[in-house]
Amino acid sequence: MVFTRSTGAVLGTAIDVTTYASTCDRIFELASTREGSYVCFATAHMLVEATRNRSIDRAYREAAQVNPDGTPVAWCLRLMGHSGADCVSGPRMVPRLLEKAESCGVAVGFYGGRPETLRLMMNVVSRDYPKLRVGYVQSPPFRPLSAAEQQKDLDDINTSGIKLLFIGLGSPKQEAWMNQYSPSLNCVCLGVGAAFEFLSGEKVMPPEWMQKIGLAWLVRLCQEPRRLARRNLYSPVFAAMFFRQLITGFTFGFSSPGGVVSETEGE
Repeated sequence: MVFTRSTGAVLGTAIDVTTYASTCDRIFELASTREGSYVCFATAHMLVEATRNRSIDRAYREAAQVNPDGTPVAWCLRLMGHSGADCVSGPRMVPRLLEKAESCGVAVGFYGGRPETLRLMMNVVSRDYPKLRVGYVQSPPFRPLSAAEQQKDLDDINTSGIKLLFIGLGSPKQEAWMNQYSPSLNCVCLGVGAAFEFLSGEKVMPPEWMQKIGLAWLVRLCQEPRRLARRNLYSPVFAAMFFRQLITGFTFGFSSPGGVVSETEGE
Protein backbone atom coordinates (compact mmCIF):
# COMPACT_ATOMS: atom_id res chain seq x y z
CA MET A 1 0.00 0.00 0.00
CA VAL A 2 1.29 3.45 -0.96
CA PHE A 3 0.35 6.23 1.44
CA THR A 4 -0.30 9.81 0.40
CA ARG A 5 -0.09 12.30 3.25
CA SER A 6 -3.06 14.55 3.89
CA THR A 7 -2.12 17.37 6.26
CA GLY A 8 -3.38 20.62 7.71
CA ALA A 9 -1.07 23.40 8.89
CA VAL A 10 -1.60 24.14 12.59
CA LEU A 11 0.56 27.09 13.73
CA GLY A 12 2.80 26.43 10.74
CA THR A 13 3.31 22.70 11.41
CA ALA A 14 1.93 20.15 8.95
CA ILE A 15 -0.25 17.82 11.04
CA ASP A 16 -1.44 14.59 9.46
CA VAL A 17 -5.15 13.96 9.03
CA THR A 18 -5.20 10.42 10.28
CA THR A 19 -6.66 7.75 12.57
CA TYR A 20 -5.17 5.09 14.83
CA ALA A 21 -5.70 2.44 12.15
CA SER A 22 -4.13 4.42 9.30
CA THR A 23 -1.23 5.53 11.51
CA CYS A 24 -0.54 1.92 12.45
CA ASP A 25 -0.53 0.93 8.77
CA ARG A 26 1.76 3.83 7.90
CA ILE A 27 4.26 2.95 10.62
CA PHE A 28 4.50 -0.66 9.49
CA GLU A 29 4.90 0.47 5.89
CA LEU A 30 7.84 2.61 6.98
CA ALA A 31 9.27 -0.29 8.97
CA SER A 32 9.21 -2.52 5.91
CA THR A 33 11.69 -0.27 4.10
CA ARG A 34 14.47 -0.82 6.67
CA GLU A 35 15.43 2.83 6.28
CA GLY A 36 15.73 5.29 9.13
CA SER A 37 12.64 7.43 9.68
CA TYR A 38 10.62 8.78 12.58
CA VAL A 39 7.06 9.61 13.59
CA CYS A 40 6.03 12.39 15.99
CA PHE A 41 2.99 12.93 18.18
CA ALA A 42 2.46 16.68 18.51
CA THR A 43 0.64 18.21 21.49
CA ALA A 44 -0.72 21.74 21.67
CA HIS A 45 2.17 22.69 23.95
CA MET A 46 4.78 21.43 21.50
CA LEU A 47 3.12 23.13 18.54
CA VAL A 48 3.44 26.46 20.34
CA GLU A 49 7.08 25.64 21.12
CA ALA A 50 7.68 24.81 17.45
CA THR A 51 6.89 28.45 16.58
CA ARG A 52 9.66 29.56 18.94
CA ASN A 53 12.29 26.84 18.67
CA ARG A 54 13.94 26.19 15.31
CA SER A 55 15.09 22.66 16.23
CA ILE A 56 11.54 21.56 17.11
CA ASP A 57 10.20 23.14 13.94
CA ARG A 58 12.84 21.28 11.89
CA ALA A 59 12.10 17.97 13.63
CA TYR A 60 8.42 18.23 12.75
CA ARG A 61 9.10 19.29 9.18
CA GLU A 62 11.43 16.34 8.54
CA ALA A 63 9.27 13.68 10.23
CA ALA A 64 7.60 10.99 8.13
CA GLN A 65 4.35 11.73 9.97
CA VAL A 66 3.20 14.15 12.67
CA ASN A 67 0.08 13.00 14.50
CA PRO A 68 -2.40 15.21 16.39
CA ASP A 69 -1.69 14.14 19.98
CA GLY A 70 -4.55 15.71 21.87
CA THR A 71 -8.20 16.34 21.12
CA PRO A 72 -7.68 20.13 20.80
CA VAL A 73 -5.20 19.58 17.96
CA ALA A 74 -7.65 17.24 16.19
CA TRP A 75 -10.41 19.81 16.71
CA CYS A 76 -8.25 22.40 14.96
CA LEU A 77 -7.92 20.16 11.92
CA ARG A 78 -11.69 19.64 11.84
CA LEU A 79 -12.30 23.38 12.06
CA MET A 80 -10.05 23.70 9.01
CA GLY A 81 -12.31 21.31 7.09
CA HIS A 82 -10.55 17.99 7.73
CA SER A 83 -13.55 16.09 9.05
CA GLY A 84 -11.68 12.76 9.18
CA ALA A 85 -9.06 13.95 11.66
CA ASP A 86 -8.87 11.97 14.90
CA CYS A 87 -6.73 12.48 17.96
CA VAL A 88 -3.86 9.98 17.76
CA SER A 89 -2.13 9.86 21.13
CA GLY A 90 1.37 8.41 21.42
CA PRO A 91 0.68 6.45 24.64
CA ARG A 92 -2.58 5.06 23.22
CA MET A 93 -0.87 4.16 19.95
CA VAL A 94 1.79 1.99 21.63
CA PRO A 95 -0.44 -0.98 22.63
CA ARG A 96 -1.88 -1.11 19.11
CA LEU A 97 1.62 -1.23 17.63
CA LEU A 98 2.82 -3.85 20.11
CA GLU A 99 -0.18 -6.06 19.34
CA LYS A 100 0.42 -5.86 15.58
CA ALA A 101 4.19 -6.35 15.99
CA GLU A 102 3.51 -9.48 18.03
CA SER A 103 1.13 -10.90 15.43
CA CYS A 104 3.48 -10.06 12.53
CA GLY A 105 6.69 -11.20 14.21
CA VAL A 106 8.22 -7.71 14.04
CA ALA A 107 10.96 -7.04 16.59
CA VAL A 108 10.73 -3.86 18.68
CA GLY A 109 12.98 -1.89 21.00
CA PHE A 110 12.67 0.71 23.75
CA TYR A 111 15.01 3.65 24.34
CA GLY A 112 14.61 6.06 27.25
CA GLY A 113 13.04 6.13 30.68
CA ARG A 114 14.49 5.27 34.07
CA PRO A 115 15.90 1.77 34.65
CA GLU A 116 13.13 1.01 37.15
CA THR A 117 10.49 2.20 34.69
CA LEU A 118 11.88 -0.11 32.00
CA ARG A 119 12.01 -3.03 34.42
CA LEU A 120 8.35 -2.59 35.41
CA MET A 121 7.34 -1.96 31.81
CA MET A 122 9.04 -5.08 30.52
CA ASN A 123 7.22 -7.17 33.14
CA VAL A 124 3.92 -5.88 31.75
CA VAL A 125 4.99 -6.27 28.12
CA SER A 126 6.13 -9.87 28.61
CA ARG A 127 2.83 -10.66 30.36
CA ASP A 128 0.51 -8.93 27.86
CA TYR A 129 2.46 -9.72 24.68
CA PRO A 130 4.16 -13.06 25.41
CA LYS A 131 5.15 -13.70 21.78
CA LEU A 132 6.46 -10.19 21.11
CA ARG A 133 10.10 -10.06 20.01
CA VAL A 134 11.90 -7.41 22.07
CA GLY A 135 15.39 -6.99 20.69
CA TYR A 136 16.62 -3.88 22.45
CA VAL A 137 16.00 -2.09 25.78
CA GLN A 138 18.15 0.80 26.94
CA SER A 139 17.87 3.49 29.61
CA PRO A 140 20.46 6.11 28.63
CA PRO A 141 21.89 8.33 31.38
CA PHE A 142 20.23 11.71 31.88
CA ARG A 143 23.54 13.49 31.31
CA PRO A 144 24.65 14.23 27.74
CA LEU A 145 26.24 11.18 26.14
CA SER A 146 29.72 11.28 24.72
CA ALA A 147 30.10 10.74 20.99
CA ALA A 148 31.44 7.24 21.65
CA GLU A 149 28.53 6.36 23.95
CA GLN A 150 25.96 7.61 21.49
CA GLN A 151 27.58 5.75 18.62
CA LYS A 152 27.54 2.52 20.65
CA ASP A 153 23.81 2.93 21.25
CA LEU A 154 23.23 3.48 17.52
CA ASP A 155 25.33 0.47 16.61
CA ASP A 156 23.53 -1.71 19.17
CA ILE A 157 20.14 -0.60 17.81
CA ASN A 158 21.15 -1.45 14.23
CA THR A 159 22.57 -4.85 15.09
CA SER A 160 19.55 -5.80 17.23
CA GLY A 161 17.34 -6.37 14.18
CA ILE A 162 14.43 -4.29 15.50
CA LYS A 163 12.08 -2.50 13.10
CA LEU A 164 10.24 -0.29 15.60
CA LEU A 165 12.05 1.76 18.24
CA PHE A 166 9.92 3.44 20.88
CA ILE A 167 11.61 6.59 22.18
CA GLY A 168 10.67 7.76 25.68
CA LEU A 169 13.00 10.69 26.26
CA GLY A 170 10.26 13.28 26.71
CA SER A 171 9.62 16.34 24.55
CA PRO A 172 11.41 18.15 23.03
CA LYS A 173 14.45 15.94 23.68
CA GLN A 174 13.02 12.93 21.86
CA GLU A 175 12.10 14.95 18.76
CA ALA A 176 15.61 16.40 18.56
CA TRP A 177 17.15 12.95 19.10
CA MET A 178 15.07 11.36 16.34
CA ASN A 179 15.76 14.19 13.93
CA GLN A 180 19.51 13.91 14.49
CA TYR A 181 20.01 10.16 14.70
CA SER A 182 17.25 8.42 12.73
CA PRO A 183 19.20 8.77 9.44
CA SER A 184 21.86 6.53 11.01
CA LEU A 185 19.35 3.81 11.91
CA ASN A 186 17.56 1.10 9.97
CA CYS A 187 14.27 1.23 11.88
CA VAL A 188 11.32 3.54 12.54
CA CYS A 189 11.61 5.74 15.64
CA LEU A 190 8.45 6.67 17.49
CA GLY A 191 8.48 9.55 19.97
CA VAL A 192 5.89 8.36 22.48
CA GLY A 193 6.65 10.55 25.50
CA ALA A 194 5.19 9.25 28.77
CA ALA A 195 4.05 5.93 27.26
CA PHE A 196 6.73 4.02 29.16
CA GLU A 197 5.38 5.23 32.50
CA PHE A 198 1.82 4.37 31.50
CA LEU A 199 2.88 0.88 30.42
CA SER A 200 4.85 0.36 33.63
CA GLY A 201 1.85 1.34 35.76
CA GLU A 202 3.68 4.26 37.36
CA LYS A 203 1.12 6.64 35.84
CA VAL A 204 -2.56 6.15 35.09
CA MET A 205 -3.81 6.66 31.55
CA PRO A 206 -6.68 9.18 31.38
CA PRO A 207 -10.03 7.53 30.56
CA GLU A 208 -10.81 7.59 26.86
CA TRP A 209 -14.05 9.53 27.42
CA MET A 210 -12.06 12.34 29.04
CA GLN A 211 -9.72 12.45 26.05
CA LYS A 212 -12.68 12.68 23.66
CA ILE A 213 -13.97 15.81 25.40
CA GLY A 214 -10.51 17.35 25.68
CA LEU A 215 -9.94 16.83 29.43
CA ALA A 216 -7.12 14.26 29.39
CA TRP A 217 -4.78 17.06 30.50
CA LEU A 218 -6.66 17.31 33.83
CA VAL A 219 -5.83 13.71 34.79
CA ARG A 220 -2.20 14.23 33.84
CA LEU A 221 -2.05 17.49 35.80
CA CYS A 222 -3.39 15.81 38.94
CA GLN A 223 -0.66 13.16 38.68
CA GLU A 224 2.21 15.59 37.97
CA PRO A 225 1.12 19.07 39.09
CA ARG A 226 4.59 20.55 39.48
CA ARG A 227 5.92 19.38 36.13
CA LEU A 228 2.80 19.97 34.03
CA ALA A 229 1.33 23.14 35.55
CA ARG A 230 3.46 25.43 33.39
CA ARG A 231 2.90 23.30 30.30
CA ASN A 232 -0.87 23.51 30.66
CA LEU A 233 -0.64 27.30 30.67
CA TYR A 234 0.11 26.93 26.96
CA SER A 235 -3.49 25.82 26.25
CA PRO A 236 -4.99 29.36 26.07
CA VAL A 237 -1.89 30.52 24.16
CA PHE A 238 -2.37 27.73 21.64
CA ALA A 239 -6.09 28.52 21.29
CA ALA A 240 -5.43 32.24 20.76
CA MET A 241 -2.72 31.59 18.17
CA PHE A 242 -4.84 29.07 16.25
CA PHE A 243 -7.96 31.24 16.13
CA ARG A 244 -5.85 34.13 14.89
CA GLN A 245 -4.59 31.82 12.14
CA LEU A 246 -8.14 30.63 11.38
CA ILE A 247 -9.64 34.11 11.24
CA THR A 248 -6.86 36.07 9.55
CA GLY A 249 -5.24 33.38 7.37
CA PHE A 250 -1.85 34.02 8.97
CA THR A 251 0.39 31.43 10.58
CA PHE A 252 3.85 31.34 12.08
CA GLY A 253 7.27 30.43 10.70
CA PHE A 254 11.00 31.12 10.74
CA SER A 255 12.18 33.61 8.16
CA SER A 256 15.65 34.63 9.27
CA PRO A 257 18.72 33.12 10.97
CA GLY A 258 18.79 32.90 14.74
CA GLY A 259 15.34 31.49 15.27
CA VAL A 260 13.45 34.77 14.89
CA VAL A 261 9.73 34.16 14.62
CA SER A 262 7.80 36.09 12.01
CA GLU A 263 4.26 35.95 10.69
CA THR A 264 3.91 34.70 7.15
CA GLU A 265 0.78 34.59 5.09
CA GLY A 266 -0.75 31.12 4.96
CA GLU A 267 -1.78 29.36 1.79
